[in-house]
Amino acid sequence: MERIREEVPQSLRPLYSAAVCELAASRLDTLRERKGKPLVVLGYLSFRSELDVRPLLAECRRRGDIVLAPRIEKGTRRMRLLEMSDAADEVPGSWGIPEPKAELPEWPEERLGELDAVLVPGLAFDLKGGRIGYGGGFYDRLAERFLVAGAAPAYWALAFDEQIVAEVPMEPHDFRLELLIVPAGMTSTTGNA
Repeated sequence: MERIREEVPQSLRPLYSAAVCELAASRLDTLRERKGKPLVVLGYLSFRSELDVRPLLAECRRRGDIVLAPRIEKGTRRMRLLEMSDAADEVPGSWGIPEPKAELPEWPEERLGELDAVLVPGLAFDLKGGRIGYGGGFYDRLAERFLVAGAAPAYWALAFDEQIVAEVPMEPHDFRLELLIVPAGMTSTTGNA
C-alpha cells in the first residue's frame, strides 16, 4: 500500500490535498456551527507520500480552532498531544517524522473529552471505517485513552483515492473511522451523513 500511495503522481498531490482539505474544512464548518464555538482538532503532520493536511490545519487555526498534533516520546512510545498555534511550531522528530516542538503546551488528559475530530493517518482504508496504520499502535492506544476519559471524538481519514481497498482486516481492539475523505468525495462509514 505504501508503494501504491507513492505512485500517486507528484504533480497531482497538491491538487488532491487541496481538494480533500477543502471537503474536510466544509465538514468542520458544519461541526463548528453545531457546537457554536471553535473546535479542538487533533491533526497530524504529513510525512513522505501522505496526503498533506497542513492546509486544513492552517484553516482551522485561522478559524480560531485549537489545533493539536502528536509528538511521540521515544522512551515510553506515548503520544503527547501538543498545541500548535503556528506552522513554525513544526520540527523534524522521531524517525524523521515531523512533529510539534517539545516545549509546546500539552493538552491535559482530563480535557480529552473536548476533542471534536481526530485526523488519522494510515496506509489503507475501507468504506466500513477500517484502517491499516503503520504498525506502531499509537492511534489504537490513543483511542483507549479516549475511552477511559469518556471522550468520543470523530475519527476521520484524509487520503488519496488509491488508498481505498475493499476490506481492511480488523482486530477487536481497533477503532473505526467515522468519515473517509478522498478527492472523489466524503463517505460516512457509519451510515450517518
